[in-house]
Amino acid sequence: MVEATQRPRMSNKQVAGLFRATGDLLQILGESRFVVMAYTNAARTIDGLEQDINEVASAGALRDLPRVGEAIAEKIQTLLDTGSLPYYEDLAAQVPEGVVAMLQVPDVGPKTVQRLWRELDITSVEALKKSAEQGRLRGLKGFGAKTEERILKSIELLSRRSDDRTPIGSSRPLAEGLVSALKSGRAEGVVERISVVGSLRRWRETTGEISLLAVSSYAEQALESFQNLPQVAEVVERTASAVTVALVDGPRATLRLVEGELWGAALCHATGSHGHLAALENHAQDLGWRLGESGLVALTGNGARGENGRATENCSLDREESLYEFIGLQWVPPELREGDGEVEAAKDRKLPSLISLGEICGEVHGHTTWSDGKSSVAEMAEAARNRGYRYWAVTDHSVGLGVTRGVDAEALLEQRREIDAVNQNYAAQGIDFRLIQGTEVEVLGDGELGLPDEILASLDVVVASIHSGLRQDRQRITERCLRAVHNPYVDILGHPTGRLLGRRTPSDLDLDQVLLACAETGTAVEINANPERLDLSADHARLAVGLNCTLVINSDAHSIDQLDLIRYGVHTARRAWLRAENILNARPLDELLALLKRNRTGRGPK
Repeated sequence: MVEATQRPRMSNKQVAGLFRATGDLLQILGESRFVVMAYTNAARTIDGLEQDINEVASAGALRDLPRVGEAIAEKIQTLLDTGSLPYYEDLAAQVPEGVVAMLQVPDVGPKTVQRLWRELDITSVEALKKSAEQGRLRGLKGFGAKTEERILKSIELLSRRSDDRTPIGSSRPLAEGLVSALKSGRAEGVVERISVVGSLRRWRETTGEISLLAVSSYAEQALESFQNLPQVAEVVERTASAVTVALVDGPRATLRLVEGELWGAALCHATGSHGHLAALENHAQDLGWRLGESGLVALTGNGARGENGRATENCSLDREESLYEFIGLQWVPPELREGDGEVEAAKDRKLPSLISLGEICGEVHGHTTWSDGKSSVAEMAEAARNRGYRYWAVTDHSVGLGVTRGVDAEALLEQRREIDAVNQNYAAQGIDFRLIQGTEVEVLGDGELGLPDEILASLDVVVASIHSGLRQDRQRITERCLRAVHNPYVDILGHPTGRLLGRRTPSDLDLDQVLLACAETGTAVEINANPERLDLSADHARLAVGLNCTLVINSDAHSIDQLDLIRYGVHTARRAWLRAENILNARPLDELLALLKRNRTGRGPK
């Protein structure tokens, strides 16, 4: 184990998590709503900071942060200085450990945990499961058989969800930070080639430990540089060619070194999946080769022959593309390597030309300070333009969403004037960029929309989303969603299942029925690129296209930096085998507008 010369600095995520947990404990203990909100608001502020919280503290600017009062600022400083928060520890001592653990059950929040503990003396997830199975929960006011069924499903989800699986929105930036650090600083020039591998390279929604593969002529120095990175808390295991570490803020990470001539085969093997490798190995075996992470080895002494006619006893390839080429296959993009027919398609040269990030022309779902966004219309427009977009849609929340300030009919008129002014400014400069106006209209509990049809008809685009009542029974929430889809002014169904990865299960929506309705009505379906959502999932996106739906990919950005989340949606679409032609916002603005439901049905703004 490497001895730390100083205590590792806490990250924004760690600090925010502890203050969020403090708010949860306060709510469980029955503290006032205002005190609870003080801690949850502080957590939200810290989580959204673009600057390191340690730098803010060093500058004496904690008190300047929005929604951070003097008492909270003092506690943040204490936490950063000492690595602990006595106030949190005192609260935690008042609540049985098992009660806090119940918060890990998806859709079971602090208020529910408080009632389960206080009224039924339930103090663990196991006791909660047993009580639900025995029908005890329905003794609580507001609880019924369906509540028990939902809680049991959530507990089952929790048990299936491995504790060492990390959502890609957390693990991917961590992995890329490690790669970047190894390419610079003391390791610059030491690492010749390096790649993220495993499920992260395949862009799966969650991952186990972070795996990196590298080539270096200075193995000892490369491993030393990796284990001494500031992101590393301690060394778990080290060999002559690999080191596994525990990160300060995240899962374990392993760096493994290979010889340069083995890079292609090793990269393929380390990327996986098991199903893809099995299909590759079977195909190679049919050609007389055994495939392993060290390359291809002839199965007979006669010299096997690849599809290109080369005959050799061994074949160690330094490029992954060369490996596929040698055995007569198209190179398979990592996102498709799930053992789902991709090897057969590669053999027949029928792999699709997958959507790429550069083909996204703009976005049609994003937020500004008119609702819960952090940046103005002009700031978001310029940020979108700087990312190469040709258009961007202002779709702030409508009235009807209780958790945030919504935009009503009068505000939409004022917002339109602001949008027009930004567009006129771009036009005067000869800049080919345009804002369009829309709304993310709330689908209310009965299927009504948060704005009347005559207002929706005046907009350029309408995204309909469900944010509340996600625990309604299957029939009710499906009918509610269908009512929105059949509205002639709803162009896009936003994040259809309402899931939050690792935190909230999808609603019990009959998604097949809803997607069929979207195909019938011409309502586009969103792949929400926020890595907390990735909704639609890759499997559902592939289903949607199979049902003849059109898809859009949106970051649902609430701040400038969140525009960069679009890549998660693009890779989700790639995992679904999607092409640019399947994606509405991979088209120029005029084509996109013409293909929106309102404009194909003649119901657009006059």
